[in-house]
Amino acid sequence: MHNSLTAVSNSTVAGLGRLARFFGFSDVMGRLYGTLLLSPDPLSLDDLADGLEISKGSVSMNMRALERWGMAKEVWMRGERKKYYAAESDLWQVIRNVLGSREQREVQVALQVLSESVEKLKEAEAELTPEEQELSRYYLDRVVDLQAFFKVAQMALETVVGSGESLDFDAVTRIEIE
Repeated sequence: MHNSLTAVSNSTVAGLGRLARFFGFSDVMGRLYGTLLLSPDPLSLDDLADGLEISKGSVSMNMRALERWGMAKEVWMRGERKKYYAAESDLWQVIRNVLGSREQREVQVALQVLSESVEKLKEAEAELTPEEQELSRYYLDRVVDLQAFFKVAQMALETVVGSGESLDFDAVTRIEIE
């Protein structure tokens, strides 16, 4: 393979590894996804392990995670007994999968914790000294602001995740190139 192709492949795969780590996934998951995404043909666990110089066990474990997140799928190859995988190339779908399962759950947990905090503050009000009541009102203002923020975040996530339409990345790319 030409040096430029190798360089682009290596930097893209490494970059997706760093990006995966930034979002709380493993570096290996990001590199596996990048390798699959840049491969025109499905790859076996052996291909992935050899190409990334990691153990087959690590590849297998991380591929299961990629499948759970909807970022890769097993592909049947005629005449082959090995498992082969391909990346989900619809990046909008990948984003919806990740946001739909992880981020929505975290926002819901945050809203629940904030609601419980509001209730605790209201229940304790009668027992508080005047100074504590002032601090309680201050806390309440901040918690209500946080609730508003997370409700907006929840609506934004629902809009993104709920959209059945895929973003046309090719059209966006054509606009930037032209």
